[in-house]
Amino acid sequence: LMSRIVQFEPFSSTVEPEFWSKLGHHKLHSAQLDTARTTIRGEFTGGRRHAVRNNAAGAEVQRLAVPARLRVSQDAWTTDSAISSQLGASVSGHLYNTNTIEEFKKSDKGELLRGVGGEVLDAIHSGRATEEPQLLWPFVLLSFADLKKYRFYHWFGFPAVTADPADTADAVTPIASFVGSNADIDSLHKTSEFASATGAFLARYKAGEPWRLYSLGEWEQAFSNSDGGETMLAFVDPSSHATRPGWPLRNLLAWLRYTHADVSKMRVLCLRDAVAESIVVDINVTAATEVKADRQVSGWERNERDRLAPRVADLSAAMDPVLLAESALDLNLQLMRWRLAPSVDLAKVAGTRALLVGSGTLGAYTARALLAWGVRTITFVDNGRVSFSNPARQPLYDFADSLDGGKPKAAAAAEAMRRIFPNVDASGVQMSIPMPGHAVAPAEIDSVRAAVTQLEGLIRAHDVVFLLTDSRESRWLPSLLGALHSKIVICVALGFDSFVAMRHGVHSTEDAAGARLGCYFCNDVVAPTDSLTDRTLDQQCTVTRPGLAPIASGTAVELLTAIIQHPLGAHAPAPAAEDDPDSASQGVFGVPPHQIRGYLRAFRQHTIVGQSSNMCTACSPKVLDAYRQYGFDFLLRAFNNTLGYSYLETLTGLAALHRQTDDIMADIMWSEDEDAD
Repeated sequence: LMSRIVQFEPFSSTVEPEFWSKLGHHKLHSAQLDTARTTIRGEFTGGRRHAVRNNAAGAEVQRLAVPARLRVSQDAWTTDSAISSQLGASVSGHLYNTNTIEEFKKSDKGELLRGVGGEVLDAIHSGRATEEPQLLWPFVLLSFADLKKYRFYHWFGFPAVTADPADTADAVTPIASFVGSNADIDSLHKTSEFASATGAFLARYKAGEPWRLYSLGEWEQAFSNSDGGETMLAFVDPSSHATRPGWPLRNLLAWLRYTHADVSKMRVLCLRDAVAESIVVDINVTAATEVKADRQVSGWERNERDRLAPRVADLSAAMDPVLLAESALDLNLQLMRWRLAPSVDLAKVAGTRALLVGSGTLGAYTARALLAWGVRTITFVDNGRVSFSNPARQPLYDFADSLDGGKPKAAAAAEAMRRIFPNVDASGVQMSIPMPGHAVAPAEIDSVRAAVTQLEGLIRAHDVVFLLTDSRESRWLPSLLGALHSKIVICVALGFDSFVAMRHGVHSTEDAAGARLGCYFCNDVVAPTDSLTDRTLDQQCTVTRPGLAPIASGTAVELLTAIIQHPLGAHAPAPAAEDDPDSASQGVFGVPPHQIRGYLRAFRQHTIVGQSSNMCTACSPKVLDAYRQYGFDFLLRAFNNTLGYSYLETLTGLAALHRQTDDIMADIMWSEDEDAD
C-alpha cells in the first residue's frame, strides 16, 4: 500500500455558559488588571458515530459523526484533575484574559501557541511527559470579557508540535478487523479505566488473551515480552472519524520521536469511547532531527464559518435582566478596586442595613447614593404623603405619585428603589415619630407606645440610622435609641445654603468623660420642643438651594463608607491635625470626621469636632439610664413637656445650669454711663 500523510481530526470547543460567569467573577475579584496566564482545566470528550436510518425503508443509509470536543465547564477553575466517567482525559489549559478588545485583537497568536508548544517539548525532554502523558495536551484560551455587555470574545488553541515532513500512514484498520473476535474487543473495553487515568499508554495484544496495558515509562518491559503478542502505542482517542485519529496523537508522536529516536515505524491503537469504533494505524515516524519545533506548532481552532478567527459568546440575551443589572452594579464598584482603592471591602458596604428616618429630599438622595455603593437593604420611615412640590426635588417620586392626595412617601420611595434596582431589599414604614414637646393625649397612648416599640425594633434590625427629617425634635427619639443600641447614627441637616453631616459617637464600656464624640443634641443647652406649630409657609417647607440636598446626602453616605472601612469602625476617633490621611492605619478612605459643615455661599467646607456632653438630652448616661429603668413612662414625660424647664432639662442638669446663669446675670451691675471705668 502507498503511504499517505496522516490526517488528524481537530478539536472543537464546547464552553458551558457557567464558565463565562466564573470568568467574569475571576476578572472582577481576582485578576482585575493582571493579564498573567491562569491555569484552568478542560476535558476531552470522545466523538461518536450514530446510525441514521431512512424512516420509509427502515434501512441504514449513513453513520453521522459527532466530532471530538474539548469541554470547558464551571469546574474549570478548580485544579482538581478529576476524570469524567466517560472515556476521556482531563487536561490543563492556559487562560490569557486581556484587558481590552484591542489587546485581544493584537495579541501575537503565533507566539502564544509556540510558547506553549515549547513547554510541551520541555516536558518531553525532561521526562515529565512520560510520567504524566496529559502534559502533552495543554490547550490555550485567549479571551476578552466585556463585562458591560456580557460578551466574551475567545479563541481556543490546541498546540501541536508537528513533523516536517509530515508523518505518514501505511494502513488504517478498524479494531474489529484487527482482533480475532468480539471477546477480544470486550477485553479491551475492560481496560478503559486505566486508559482514562493515563491518556496515553502501551497496549499489548495476543489473540484470545486479555489485553495488557503498560504506562509509557514501562517501554522496555512492554516491548521485551516474548509471548508472541504485539505491543503498540495507544492513546485515548476523542475522534469519531472512521479513518482519522484524533488531534492528541500529534504530540504523542512528538514524544515518540524524541524519546525513542530509533523507532521509525509504530503501530498505534486509537482507543475510543465506543471501543468497537477504535482503529489501529500503522505510522511511519519522521525522525526528530527533521522537526523544526520552533516553527512547527499549530492548532488554533476554526470558527463557525471554518475560518481561523475568534468566536463571541453573547450571554446578555439569555441572562435574566435583573442579574444583568446586578452584575453591572457590581462592575462599577469593583472597578474602584482595580487601581484606586484595592483594599476597599465592598462586602462590608453591601451587607450594611440602612434605616432612613425621613423620606423627603435628603432621604431620596441618600437612598440613591447608598444604592450606588451597593447597599442592598434600605428601609424608609416617614409619615407624609407625596405632594405636587416633591417630584422635582426628590428623585424617587414622579407626578403620578402625587395624585389623589399622594401616595405614602415611605412606601412610594421603597417601590421606586425596587424599580430602579429589583434586587434591593427596600421597604417603607408609614409611621409618625413621637417627639418631645408634642403632648400625647390619653387616647393616643397605646398607639404612641406601639410606634416607639416599632421604631426601636427597626433600629435594632439595622446597622446605620440616617436622621433626615425636617425638624429638630423628630430626631430626638432615634438619637436616643441609636445611642442605646450602639448603632452608627448619621445626622444631616440643611440651612438655606449650608449643611451639616455628622456622625454620633457610639457608646463603649471604655468611654471616659468627654472622650466620646457628641451627638446632634450634645451642644444644645435646651431640650427639643415643638417647632412645628404656628409656622409660616416658608417655615413649613424645607427652603434650601436646590443643589444643597444632594451634596449633603452624598457627603453623609461617603462618611458612612469611611466609617465602615476604618479599622475601628464606628469607634474611630475624629482625625487629628497631625494624622496622615494616606496612612494604612487610617482606613481606606482616611479617618472619618465627626462633623462636615458646608457652605454654598462661599463654596467652602470644613470639619469640626464636638465631644459628648454629660448634660445631653439625647445620649447622656442619665437619659439612657432613665429609659432603661422606666421605659415608655420616661418617654411619655419627655413628650408631655410642662411649662418652665422641661423634664429632660431637669433630668440632665440643664435646668440647674440655666438657673446658675440667671443668678450670675442678676448679680452683674450694668452701667449706662459710657465713660464709666
